Parts: sequence; structure tokens; C-alpha cells
Amino acid sequence: MTNRVKHAGLENHQPFLNAVASTHLRSEIDTFIDRQIENWYATVPYAAHLEGKTVDSEYYRRHLIETAWRIRLLRVSESKALAEIAKRSPKAAQIWANYEREEMLHDELFIQDLARAGVSREQFLATEPYLSTKLLTGFFSYLLDHEGPLGVVAYSYLVEYVNVKLEPRKIEALKDSVGEGNIAGQISHSHTDINDDHPGEVWQAIRFLLRSDEDIQSLKRYLNEHQTVLALYFKELYEDKILPLEQKAA
Repeated sequence: MTNRVKHAGLENHQPFLNAVASTHLRSEIDTFIDRQIENWYATVPYAAHLEGKTVDSEYYRRHLIETAWRIRLLRVSESKALAEIAKRSPKAAQIWANYEREEMLHDELFIQDLARAGVSREQFLATEPYLSTKLLTGFFSYLLDHEGPLGVVAYSYLVEYVNVKLEPRKIEALKDSVGEGNIAGQISHSHTDINDDHPGEVWQAIRFLLRSDEDIQSLKRYLNEHQTVLALYFKELYEDKILPLEQKAA
């Protein structure tokens, strides 16, 4: 008699990629993201603004607000992703659960920095998230309902890789432009990403979710799609906080 139990993570005990192949693929993916970063700086308005010597205060505060909102909204979908991941790989689910345990409350770090920048918790809560953030949240829900959890985990790898690569440079710039004492939350967030090796942790979850060459192609496609939505956010931020100033000065 055939066992009727399905989707319990009982199949595929061995990853599709062995350790060596996983390392090679990760290197390929990192190079892929590096090219995305180059394109990002070349095409996204004000992409490097927070790394400059002079930071627009409204732009900075709104970016902190949106970052806190993204963490708050996406953690709901990321929690739902755990159940879908567990159906495919208990090992990936364990890794993902630990990662989420470390990341889930980091919205508070950005809210603390908002308070240092003169934005109260009440003002934060009264600020509507941008459409791009709502679209990203909706995209996560679509992925879980119709394509599976790989796309959700791919987003975290993209964000963690970029954070570890670029955040130290941004933090050093913000120490000068905003003041080290005013960015304690962002420093703590960056410290966790780097010292707990969040890119490596998320990659291990991805490795256990990959089952075919088709999944690898899907991973690359997800990275492109997420970068597109993130670029939409920075365009929205620029048009909200910088463009009116440029038009007024013209």
C-alpha cells in the first residue's frame, strides 16, 4: 500500500548540488549580483546618496521608515515561507527558522535610529509604506501561493549579500554625515549580518531547496525580479524627496 503522506520533507535527503558544486554556483551567483550592483549604481537615481558626505535629512529619514516597514511586512510572508520550506527540506527549514529568529525584530533597530533622527514611533506608524513595498510584500505572497519558497529565500540572499558587501562603506559615510551615535541601530544590524554570516546561512537554505537545473535558472530570475522591485522603491524615494527640490531649484 502506498503511503499517502506527501509534502513532509521526507524525500531528497541529499542536496541536488554537492559541496563543491554548491560553492561554484554560489560564486557564479555572487558574480551575477555584482553585475547587478554595477547596473544599479549606473541606472538607479541617488543609489549612492547615503554613501556621500552630505545626506538629505528627509531622504535619510524616509529611507529608515521604509526599511522598518519592509522588515515588519515581509516577516509575515517569511514566516509563512517556513511551513512551505519544511514541506521540502527540514534542514532548510531549520536554517531559515534560525535566520528569521535573528532578523525578525530588526525593525526596532531602525525605529530607534528614527527616534535619534527626530521621528517618533507614532510618526513612523502614521506613515504609509510606499507602493513598491506593498508590491514586494504581495510578490512574496504570490510566490508562496504559486511558485514555492525559493523566491522568498532568494530575496534574503540578495539583500544579505549586498548588505555585507556595501553596508560597511555606507556605515562609515553615515558616521561622518549623520553621526556615529545616531546610527547605533544600523551599526548593530550590520554587525549581525556580517558576524553571523547571514549570506552564508541563507545560501545553505537555498542549497537544500535547489532540486534541478531549472531551479537554478529560477534562482537567477528571482534575483533579477527582486532587484527590479527594489529599484522601483529607490525611484519612488527619489521622486518623493529629491526631485521636488531639484525642480524647485531649477
